[in-house]
This record gives sequence, C-alpha cells and structure tokens, in this order.
Amino acid sequence: MVQLLKIKELICQFVGRFEIYVMALIRFVIAFTAFTLINQHVGYMAVLKEYPVPLVFALLCSFLPGGMMLFLGAAMILAHFYALSLELCALTCLLFLILFFLYFRFSSGKGLYTVLTPVLGTIGVPYVMPVSAGLLSQPYTGISVVCGTVIFFLLRNVEKNAALFTVDEGTTRSIVTLAVTQIFGDKEMYLYLIAFAVATIAVYCIRKLSTDHSRTIALLLGVVVQLGFICAGEIYLKNTKAIVTVIIGCVISALILMVVDFMTMSLDYSRVEHVQFEDDEYYYYVKAVPKAFVSAEDKQVKKINAKKTKKRKPAMGKKIKAVHMSEEHSRKSDSLESQVMQEFSEDKNKK
Repeated sequence: MVQLLKIKELICQFVGRFEIYVMALIRFVIAFTAFTLINQHVGYMAVLKEYPVPLVFALLCSFLPGGMMLFLGAAMILAHFYALSLELCALTCLLFLILFFLYFRFSSGKGLYTVLTPVLGTIGVPYVMPVSAGLLSQPYTGISVVCGTVIFFLLRNVEKNAALFTVDEGTTRSIVTLAVTQIFGDKEMYLYLIAFAVATIAVYCIRKLSTDHSRTIALLLGVVVQLGFICAGEIYLKNTKAIVTVIIGCVISALILMVVDFMTMSLDYSRVEHVQFEDDEYYYYVKAVPKAFVSAEDKQVKKINAKKTKKRKPAMGKKIKAVHMSEEHSRKSDSLESQVMQEFSEDKNKK
C-alpha cells in the first residue's frame, strides 16, 4: 500500500508540474478516439473519413473547452447522416438541439462525460461513467451521461439499419417513420437511461454519508444497481445473450472505478478523529478522516570533485602573521599595565 501511495504521489507531482500539457494530451486522445469511432461506425461521407480530418479536429479540441468537442462531434454525425438520408439528418438535428439545451442548462462544463460515455460503450464498459459522475461530481452531471447514452444508441441503431435508409422505393413519410422508430423506439435505450440515472443518484447519496469506507460502498453499490437493472431488463426484453456481456463489463468497470477512486481520494480510516466544539447557536460533532499520504522520496545526487586541492602557502603565512600579531599585542598590554602601576605608586609616595 505504501508503494502505491508513493507511485500516486509521483504521478500527482508530474501532472501538477505539467498540468497544461497533460490535460491537452488527454483531451486530444479522447477527441481523436471519438472522431475515429464516428467515422468507423457511421462514416457515410467520404471526405470526413480522410485521416487528417479527425486529427485536425482533435488538435483543435486539445486547447479549446469541452463544448467544442461536443459541437464538432455533433457536426460530424450530422454530416454523415446527411450523406445517408436527409430526413434522418433533420430528425437527428432536432434531437441534438434538445440534448444541447439539457446539457448547457444543467451540466455545462461536463462535456467529457458526454463524450466518454459512447466511447466506453463501444468497448463494453459504459458503466464507469454513471458511477464516476456520482463519485466525483454532482447528481446533475448524470445528464451528461444520459446525453452520451442517447448518442451511443443512436449511432448503433443507424449503423445496424443503414440499408433501410438508402432504399429508393420508399416514400419520404416511410423514411421519417423509420427514423423516428430507430431514434425513439429503442426500449433497451430507455432501460440503460433509467439504470444510469438511478446509479448516479445512489452513488452520490451514499458517498456523502459519514460511514467508514462510504466511497467504496457507493462505488460497488452503483455497479450492482446497474447490473441488477440491466440484467432484469434484458430478461424482460428476451435478450438473454447480452447478460454475459453486461456482467463482464460491470466487473471490469468496478476495477477501473477502484483505480479512479484511489487516484482521486484515498482516506486512512485507521486514524479517524472525532471533534466537538460549539458556538453561540450550535454544538458541532465533527468526524475527521485524514487522507492517506506518503511523501515521495526526493533524491539529490551530489557530485564530488576528485581533483587534489593545492596547498595555499599564503594562508599559512597569514596564520603565522596572526600568531606574531597576538604576541606583540600581549607584550604591549603588559608594558602598559606596568606603566600604569608605576605611575600609581609614584603618586602614592608623593602624598
């Protein structure tokens, strides 16, 4: 445990020293991954699938606020949908306006949660984001997770049914009906939205308690809540094949969340203190839990010069001179003392 704390302290020191560059690199990696996944799953416009486009967009997002990442991602999705179907692009644009309104109204500044939810959903671990929102932020951050979940299911459904939007025989009305069905008629999407919202609120409420290890309990409970809701819903929807994937994803998410919790807040419950004090109106009972902290070793290497030092003859001469000066000073003081005694004796004889 001590070694882990030392590693954590070294990482924190490195990030604190180069915070601007580290955060820019993290935003670049997230943005580039998100734009690349969009091109892979719904890449219907050939121009945007060229390699420099996601790279340039990711570089722009590295030094701009998180809202720019959402704006560029939404613009890329709409462009691909426009190449596939005009009606689908119009309905998706309306959906994005609603999502942007919810985002900027309630959870502005939490754009990374919205982007990371579909990215992690692609690799099967979206369960990290609701627990992270309740563990590291406020409950309204769950709205960002909800927006990301809607985008994930939208892209997945359009990818599965892309051939239906390219049929020339269908009328405009049938395409619009198909688009509405694919966007708003997915029952599995609503199942995940409910599970993620409940998990975020539960994690936030439990981690605010004064119980020992409340953060760990909240973390595990959030994963269990998602596992229970989603597995029960998949059984109700008769999609039992997805249960194994959900269980594996929840287990991996729990491990990732333990690492996140350790890096953000590690408490030492062996040194808990209970403090009581009062003022004119209240009497306070305070429970203080110290943070687990181990200072990293600061090793300093000193170079020793192996060259031989030359003897300085003037220094020895100065020492000898100093000795002669001290002897001469003592002689003068002795003569002055004898002279004073002599004058004192002469004055006494005269009297």
